Formats: sequence, C-alpha cells, structure tokens
Amino acid sequence: MAFFKFHKAFRQAKKRLSLQIAMQFLGLLSFAIAMGVVEGVYVAQIGIAPDINSLDKILGPPPSESFPYHDQLTKDYTLYWNSNSTHIKLEMVVKTNGWVGFGISPKGAMKSSDVIIGWVKDGQVHFADRHAEGNFLPAKDLRQDWSLISGQETGQYTTLKVVRKLDTCDDQDMPVKVGTTRIIYAYGASDPTSDYAISYHGSTRGTKSLALLEPAESTKQKVKLPADVKTLEFTNRNFPVPSANTTYSCTTWKIPDLGEKHHVIKYEPIIQKGHETLVHHINLYYCEGKMNDKEPDAFTCYQGSLIEAHGCTHLFIAWTIGAKVFNYPSNVGFSLGGPGDPGYFLMETHYDNHNERNDYVDDSGLRLYLTRQLRKYDGGVMIVGVLIGPYQIIPPRESSFISTGLCDSSCFGESLGDKEIHVFANLLHAHRLAVKLRTRHFRNGTELPPIQEDTNYDFNYQETKMLEREIIIKKGDTLVVECEYDSSHRSQVSYGGYSSYQEMCLSGIVYYPKIQLTECTSRVLYKFPAEYAGRSPMDITQQLDWSNPKTHETFRRVLEVSPHAQFCHGSQGELKTNWQTVYVPKTDNPYQSPNMCPA
Repeated sequence: MAFFKFHKAFRQAKKRLSLQIAMQFLGLLSFAIAMGVVEGVYVAQIGIAPDINSLDKILGPPPSESFPYHDQLTKDYTLYWNSNSTHIKLEMVVKTNGWVGFGISPKGAMKSSDVIIGWVKDGQVHFADRHAEGNFLPAKDLRQDWSLISGQETGQYTTLKVVRKLDTCDDQDMPVKVGTTRIIYAYGASDPTSDYAISYHGSTRGTKSLALLEPAESTKQKVKLPADVKTLEFTNRNFPVPSANTTYSCTTWKIPDLGEKHHVIKYEPIIQKGHETLVHHINLYYCEGKMNDKEPDAFTCYQGSLIEAHGCTHLFIAWTIGAKVFNYPSNVGFSLGGPGDPGYFLMETHYDNHNERNDYVDDSGLRLYLTRQLRKYDGGVMIVGVLIGPYQIIPPRESSFISTGLCDSSCFGESLGDKEIHVFANLLHAHRLAVKLRTRHFRNGTELPPIQEDTNYDFNYQETKMLEREIIIKKGDTLVVECEYDSSHRSQVSYGGYSSYQEMCLSGIVYYPKIQLTECTSRVLYKFPAEYAGRSPMDITQQLDWSNPKTHETFRRVLEVSPHAQFCHGSQGELKTNWQTVYVPKTDNPYQSPNMCPA
C-alpha cells in the first residue's frame, strides 16, 4: 500500500543521498498516462445513502440468541459469535440436514487445524472436539475443550452453538488470539452412521480470515445513520487494467461545494463484481491547495509526477482487501466542506493482477457518508513505519526476519506540544512475505501494551480494526512498527517498494483530535564494515553470498548498530525534526503479554 508518495522519496533522495541514487529514483519516474486524458479533474458525485436494511442480508433462520457479530461465510453457512476476556462463543447456522464442521487453522488448510464436528439425528445431538493431522477425518481430542451448548435441526437447517476458552492450554487446540484468525468450515448432506464414518465434504467447504477478537465493523450490527446523510462516490470509471501483476492507478477529484462543514462518519468500498481479488487496496489522499484543472484526471501512479499532485500526500481513508464498511465512533468525524478543509483528492487503486489477465475493466471505488450533524472531534490519520523504498532490505532464506520503522518522541513532541491524541483504530500493512506485525508503544523507558498486533497476518485480509479501548499518545512517546517476514522460499534479496512482491511495513493510526502530523517513517542508515565504503546498501546486499550463514549473522549485527533517518511530514509540510537521526528504543521493561496458561 502506497501510504507514502514516491515523489517525496525522490525529493529526500536529492537532499540526502548520493547523486547516483537520486538518479536511480528519477529513472523510475517516467510519466505515463494510464487512460484517456480529459481536461479537468473528476468531480465526486453526491448521492443518497442506501437503505441499510437492504445491505448484507442474512440468510437462513435467526440464531438462538442475539450475537453482536456475524459473517455470511456462504449463502448456506452463517457464523455468529461473541467473546469476552476468557471465552469465545460461536453459533453456526447451516443449510443442511447432515453434519456441520468448523475449525481454526494455522494457514487456512485442514492440516494441524483445531476442528469441531456435529450433527442432529433423531433429536439427539452428536458432537466432538477434534484435531486434524492431515487431509483425512480429524481425530477426537483426548480432552474435549469445545463445549456444546445446544444443537437443533429445523427444516432445512442445522444449528450448533458452542463455547470454549480462548486458550485451553491443550496442545491439540489452537488459541484464539487478537489479530487474524484463519477459520475453515465444511458441511455434509447426510448424517454420519457413526463418529468414525463422516462423509467427505466435497466442495461444501471453505476458508476465510476473520478478526474474531477485534471484529471488523462489517461484522457488527448495523448502525443507524442520521436522516440528512448523503454520499460522495469516487470510482475508477472503467479503467482498463494492464496485464502486469501490479498496477497503481491514480485519479484526481474535486469535492463539490457542500455549503458548510460536514463530517464523514462512515465509508465502504464499491467493488465491481468479479474483481474482489483484483482490487487490493484503495487509498484516498487529500490535497493541499488547488489543483490545475487542466492536468489529467487519471494517470499511472509513481510512473508520473504531476506538480499539483505533489500536495496530495495526506491519507484520508484507506480501504484494503477483505474489508467492508467502517463506521467512525459516535464522537468522531472526518471534516469536509469547512474552512481549511481539502477541496481536492487523489484516489489510488492498487490492482494485484496475479494471473496477469488483460481483460479487466474496473469501475471500483469508495463511497463516503456525510452529515451536517457535526460530532465533537475531527479525526485524522497518521502513517508510521518503514519509509517505502529499496532501503528496506529483507535477506533471502530467512524464516523470521524483522524490519523496523519508528516515530521518535522528537517528531511527536513537535507536532503534539502539550496535547495528546486518542487512538481508536489501526491498520497494519505489509506485503506477501509478512507473517507477523505489531505497533509497539514506548513511554519514559517503559514499553506499554502494543497499539495493535497480528501474529497470523494474511496479505489478502487487511482491515482497519477498531481497538478494544482507546490508547492515548502523549508528548515524549515513541512508536515502533515491527514486521516479521518469512523469506525462506526466496533465493534473492527482497527490497521495499510498491509491487506486491516487494515489501512494506506500515501502521495507519486513526485518532482524534486531528493534529498536523500525517506521516512519521524511518529508514536504516546502514553501517556496513569499512571494506564496503562507497557502495550503496542495495549494491552490497545484491553481491553478498546469502547461502552462507555468516552473511546473515553479519547483516543482523549491522542492523543492531545502525541508526535510522526519520521522516516527519505534516499537513503544512515537513516538520523541523525531519531527517533527524534516531535510534530504536532500548528498554529494561519490555512489555510481556499475559500468560493464560500455568507454567
């Protein structure tokens, strides 16, 4: 996700890097129009909010009790759930008169998953807690930790309701953790003749990533909107997607005269049918100042560089694959139409055309919901993490390699002053190599609980998550974004960049009240041994022998002693602390997650 604009990386390269590296950046900035040039930027369309009762209709009979969260896994399988600090409760409503299966999986496959299977026959419920050792019938657990609350068969549907501890401390179970949970589900058409004669599910199975303990806004009960709500829509206007595996398409937009200040209180994607896996993310950036109406309204991002678009670098909304609707808290809105509010936007769409098809024509985009009924606070977004570009270096043949980006207390101090901000949501973002991400929080030499972490990251399921509780950031605090990568299957070095096969490590902090700071990222200032003097980090790492374990050890030692260059940017330009040399904080009091299992 290109939270950070490439032209800014080039501008900094000119200031801080060698001429050779600056010219490498320049060579990537050749201008190319991605579709027909039309004079005048697009104007966002005002519309009427859809009837919320017509959206995401739930199929099948209602659950046995009111659950705050649900997901329609298929037209025949609905999952309901709730949780507290110790337990999770599930109810499956499935269109079958046979057996119903549900599981938690390490990577979305059957092997090593934690499974339950149940059915109702002649009024009697058959149920067992199981574990899968391969692609065959899961065996019953020695200890039955999933407890059956109820089961019934009504008409064409079978319903099972179960409960379990989040962490049973049983090695035949998988704990349910904060972050991404990969679930698997299946069902059969007929009742088994015995516990050991359960028929093969065939095609009536699937897998999906869900945030069970940080439920997505789309899984919650619908939120009633104010009567005066209207929408703004931004779409890609039938963009012919190139056959390349990665394309970033940009469109420029003008906001119509709203007459007075409004608050954006909700947004959702408009994804063209059949393009659900093609459209990987859509970002909406607001622009400072006024754009030239004669510049093109559509172009290929990062291959062109409109002078006017240089001010379109402040993230307003980020949608990512797998996400649906997002509702802001009842006391927060994002301001539009008021004095000083942006009048122009740039929408960036990342197409992940994995099979390099040439027949996609896309009209996806974003829908924003606005109201004149202003809320107490204006909200904002800031991006923290690793500066996007080739200075993020990930060696090959590593099963666990960590990249780090930080926002030091100096940058926060300048932008916050004596104020504090309240973080209510967060978006963690990386690419295909990432397996674990977290946003760490330091204050006065002590590490506080992470703002967000995901120990089972899924590139194809990324969503802005509402935090369980608001987190306060104060002057003097430091944030560190850590991304763990598995590059064991790659033989060449991977670098940071915009392609899905390059990497990123970013955290989108969503907060109130809004402050000047919009981006605070860093990159490593590599301190290689003296024999490598005069060579760029990219040149050095391309030439190293990564089949030698000592090369990996040397590179890790380089990272341990290397400082970072910090980039601080706000809604009024670069901050005074921009490009300050900073260090990853060391602490004698690292945060330890509570251990739910006895030693």
